[in-house]
Amino acid sequence: MSEITATTAKARYIDTAEVAKMMRPQLRRPFPGVKFSVRISRYSGGSSIDIRWTDGPTVKQVEAVTHAFQSARFDGMIDLQYSANSWYCATHGARVAETYGHGMGDDGPVESRCCAAAELVHFGSGYIHEVRELSDGFRSVLAVQVRHESGMGKDAPMDERLPEGSLYQLYPYDTVRDGVYRLSVKTEHLPYGSTKTTP
Repeated sequence: MSEITATTAKARYIDTAEVAKMMRPQLRRPFPGVKFSVRISRYSGGSSIDIRWTDGPTVKQVEAVTHAFQSARFDGMIDLQYSANSWYCATHGARVAETYGHGMGDDGPVESRCCAAAELVHFGSGYIHEVRELSDGFRSVLAVQVRHESGMGKDAPMDERLPEGSLYQLYPYDTVRDGVYRLSVKTEHLPYGSTKTTP
């Protein structure tokens, strides 16, 4: 029997509502205890999924799970939307199988089939939007770190400008609040209030 590949199999279409159901257990598995809100939006020409949560993993960590559940891609360099099919199985989740419709070198196979149970699918969700919110407690923890590593007083207000040379300063008028945001992008909020910062 010949091997099933993205070029030999026919993708099964999966409606966005079903995609949302499939995604929830895939999010719970790597991030136990985190409450995710998964909502779908339908509009003329397509649909999307909005995912929201508080603290917990970073947006980048969640995107690693959700990326393959969206069927649309966008190349901003040439203002072009193109498409993707994915492999899916309940055990391993989704992985991008192939992209097509680009026409400028980005078409073709991406990842191989994860296992014999994986099915080639086309998810109805064009795009997935991940939005992470920060609790007051987590925001305060990050602010303490920003102030300390910037050589500021421990009670410096959130709207106080960061000193020149701060690790968290990108623009001259950046404040502690801006530094907190930049630190949060790469900081995971772990259970029991601990944190883990990635490079």
